[in-house]
Amino acid sequence: MSKNFDEDSQTSTNLAQETSKLLFHQIRQKGSKDIFADYIILLRVPPMKNLPAADKEKHKKKLEETCRKVLYRLEEAGLQAEIRRGSDQLVFIFVLCDLHRLKREVETSRIHDWFAGVRVKEIQDDNEVENDEPLPDSERLRLIYEIITKPVREKGAGINPGLGDFELVESIFLLQDSEYNEEWIKTWSTKWIIEKEDLFRLRNHFGEKIAYYFAFLQYYCVWLIAPSIVGLFTWLFLFEYSIFYGVSTVLWSIVFVEFWRRKEYELSVWWGVRNYSRVERFRPAFQEECYISDPITGENKPYFSPWRRWLRRAVAAPIIIMFSLTLSVTLLFYILLNVIMSDYYTGPFREELIYLPTVAYCALVPTLNMFYTKIARRLNEYENYETESYYEFNLSQKIFISNFLIANLSIFFTGWIYIPFNYEIGQFLGSFFEIFGLSLTFESVGPDRLMNEVKYFVVTGQIMSLFMEIGLPYLLRAGAVGVKKIQRTTTKDDARNEDESAFFKRIRKEAKLPVYDIYEDYAEIITQFGYVSLFSVIWPLTPVAALINNWVELRSDAIKICVHTRRPIPYRADSIGPWLENLDLLTWLSAITNPSLLYLYHPTSKAFLSASLIVMMALIFCTEHVLSLVHYIVRQMMYAIPNSADDYIKEQEYKAKKRLLEKRAPALKRQISNQEKGETWTWSNHSPDLEESLRSAIHDYKTE
Repeated sequence: MSKNFDEDSQTSTNLAQETSKLLFHQIRQKGSKDIFADYIILLRVPPMKNLPAADKEKHKKKLEETCRKVLYRLEEAGLQAEIRRGSDQLVFIFVLCDLHRLKREVETSRIHDWFAGVRVKEIQDDNEVENDEPLPDSERLRLIYEIITKPVREKGAGINPGLGDFELVESIFLLQDSEYNEEWIKTWSTKWIIEKEDLFRLRNHFGEKIAYYFAFLQYYCVWLIAPSIVGLFTWLFLFEYSIFYGVSTVLWSIVFVEFWRRKEYELSVWWGVRNYSRVERFRPAFQEECYISDPITGENKPYFSPWRRWLRRAVAAPIIIMFSLTLSVTLLFYILLNVIMSDYYTGPFREELIYLPTVAYCALVPTLNMFYTKIARRLNEYENYETESYYEFNLSQKIFISNFLIANLSIFFTGWIYIPFNYEIGQFLGSFFEIFGLSLTFESVGPDRLMNEVKYFVVTGQIMSLFMEIGLPYLLRAGAVGVKKIQRTTTKDDARNEDESAFFKRIRKEAKLPVYDIYEDYAEIITQFGYVSLFSVIWPLTPVAALINNWVELRSDAIKICVHTRRPIPYRADSIGPWLENLDLLTWLSAITNPSLLYLYHPTSKAFLSASLIVMMALIFCTEHVLSLVHYIVRQMMYAIPNSADDYIKEQEYKAKKRLLEKRAPALKRQISNQEKGETWTWSNHSPDLEESLRSAIHDYKTE
């Protein structure tokens, strides 16, 4: 490490000496000697080697102020902390929550949940809340994270990366539990079916948000067995574009979505997160317009006018439409270029130019999609949503547009435009290229071209996705290690012995990993569901390929979370969120694509040679309405079937009412006795402590 940085890092070293209690040595797991910390707050110092002396002094002062403010806020929130220099540009602040502070947070959280209807099980007697049920690791870490990030007015530290006074705070992250990860990967790798107990253990470690994703993936994987069997039978014994298979696929899609809706509700009850949105806290990035008095509790709560948000949505909508059209035009340019090079062009340099569409796609589409995603996130921030659930819902809908276009536009173009109007397109392209003196050879294409298109997206696309998730990170890290060895760089830190040095090395390694993005995994599975429900009538083995991919995906995503990303913060969730809306949309679209494909390409009609737009639109109209009616009937039938989760809720509510009456029985007897004696019984003013407890218990209560 350079002498310049040694001078620049003196600030963090001094602060480290002030907090040199080695707090992260205090708590150790039984039988383990690993150094421990609940959370690590990472501050990144900007490079100061080539800065003028005045700027260096300014940055040092800012770093010291930030560190002291972080330590002060943590102490005020009841947390313990220690600061250490981690490397040339990194400062680590280790955070530890003692059992007394954690106990208070558990009590408050569970009482809030019970009053809001999130928690079904009854709260036990006073001072026994923490013993009411085991405290899983996910709940413990979630509550500590909430203490760190929630506002000071809610008795938190109010530390949020990049916001307000904490611009130098890059992230707040957890260290991976290598023992749990090893056991998780080993267990899931040796099982064909992931059991309910496995998902419960996963929920207890990573939280409900991650557990819901794996529960959905497992449930979807099992449900793919039925269309896989039907698809294999159709492929072996029936004609292409089977009406039987098309109808069964649409019905399967409807029934699957409704059964999953029921399943995720049951999970929300078993996992204790039903109606979680009622107690969800405001996002740290939410910018309130003013504070208003809560009509129930009388507290001042942040407020942002819905009308102002709708105005911001009105501003954002044209931008989203413009970028969606730009992405669509770019994709159509690639599709047309690919069609021309593969089917028509016979001029010079054909062997070389055949790769031009691929080059154009790699150069334009990923860049545009990345830019679109950034714009979507910026606009979503601009719309200023109160809670994380609302924020994620609207962001996922924006991102779903680009994912849908990239995944499906080529198939839609080939199946509904290129093949039915192949002759007209060939004539147009021939006339256009004659202007430039180029010759084209016209070749008619049929349904085989559409089947090859679906095979590419279903098989090749999923293999590439698996490589990008698992294989590529290994290669990139191996390359980074090789470069570091060549450069022979060394890293100095504030470690005092070999154990601490190894601990700091582990932290630096995990700090370099990306944050796990659950959006990507959900988008991949929802896109795959679209291939099965919308286009598998083209290639009936699509569900088989999806089933195999998902069986592998369950295990590969576990490896990705354990090895290739940071450990996710254990957030709560009561469903898969906005992705259920996307499933509904794809199910509705399947009632349009399947009948139109069967009309165009069924062997007995071959209507794509001379399709009637009126007939096809009439067919789509009728089938869409019939299947919408079927969807409604299936949903009503699901509501009518008794649910074990509802029975559990009724049982717990009955026990709570019975317990309350048993507690009130002595007072009621005394009241009756006093009335018989002619005394008047009145309800005295309740204690201030009870008043404060009730106000605290329904804090942040939101109606649905």
